[in-house]
Amino acid sequence: MTSSGRCSQMNAELEAILKAFDAFMQARGETAESLRMIYESRLEDILQKHPGISKERLEQAIRKKYLQWLRAESSPSSVPPKA
Repeated sequence: MTSSGRCSQMNAELEAILKAFDAFMQARGETAESLRMIYESRLEDILQKHPGISKERLEQAIRKKYLQWLRAESSPSSVPPKA
């Protein structure tokens, strides 16, 4: 696999785990547990594919990226200049 193939695979993994983490963080009630299990499953999949990463380090990186993603989602897009 080429490095660009690994990069796009990691981007897909990152997007999937961020979405799973977001769903879990937003969930309330009975759905929270099932969404936590989905997140944990995706987390374990990544750990199996990347055995050099500890679970704690991966979760720390996910939380950091999640906060960046939330900030990017909440910041207003720039308004184009008037012609």
